Amino acid sequence: MKRPNDDFQLVEAFRKGDEKAFEELIRRYQRQVANLIYLTLGSREEVDDLTQEVFIRVYRSLHKFEHDASLFSWIYRITMNLCIDEIRRRKIKRTLSLEFFTDHTLERERQSKETVTVEDEALLKEKKRMVLEALQHLSPAHRQIIVLREYEDLTYDEIATTLNISTQAVKSRIFRAREELRTLLKDYFQERT
Repeated sequence: MKRPNDDFQLVEAFRKGDEKAFEELIRRYQRQVANLIYLTLGSREEVDDLTQEVFIRVYRSLHKFEHDASLFSWIYRITMNLCIDEIRRRKIKRTLSLEFFTDHTLERERQSKETVTVEDEALLKEKKRMVLEALQHLSPAHRQIIVLREYEDLTYDEIATTLNISTQAVKSRIFRAREELRTLLKDYFQERT
């Protein structure tokens, strides 16, 4: 994560008229915003348009941003509010497609091994498929907490700030989400042992 002081300096520079400072904020957070939108709505087609809309809202509201929270937490709330608005507008519910998770996991595993054999690659692809299926069955709250902890690498305190809940609630949700994943994947891993 970026150091908040750097973000705060960019916010202040933007408020003084430096448009390049806003471009830097977009560069820092565009990928995270796009991932959150994709994970929430499960559709690649909408990601670019909605990411742009998030940053339009950020641009219009940046003068209201207060330094009592991290900039990422503030942008996260704008992103999630936009996604909720989009879901309400369509009045639909979708199962999330979480290929992003498993691609990220696969890349981590590749980096942790010096060499990947053909057999390893086949096992990793199978594991990717199983994890994808399990993640699709998690509740939205559990998916969200797993995204922030395991894939965005946020600390418990950062997640608490982002979701506007207590650190204890974060720990509890993470525990329940991991238990739910463990239950969903237990048959798969028992077959492998």
